[in-house]
Amino acid sequence: MSINEESLLNKIDYRIIEIKNISPSAEVRAIVITNKQPSNEIVNDISTIAKVELVMPFLSTVKVKAKAKDLLTLAEKDYVKFIMLEEVLAKLEEF
Repeated sequence: MSINEESLLNKIDYRIIEIKNISPSAEVRAIVITNKQPSNEIVNDISTIAKVELVMPFLSTVKVKAKAKDLLTLAEKDYVKFIMLEEVLAKLEEF
């Protein structure tokens, strides 16, 4: 595992990774914790990857709805401190 992959794993809830491995297209609701209060630029950048449902600047958090695989892309952003799973919205594919 490279240093980049390891730092990515430290920024995302392990349950999101497990969901992505089982069913990458599964929709989830997650809470994105940012390093600073989310500005309009950060919110707009997040909205290109996921649907922004709620912005809480005083908590430096953004609630989003997205596919599990897209949250891994979001975790690569410098302003993301951690992404926490809130809810699985779609059934997972059975293997």
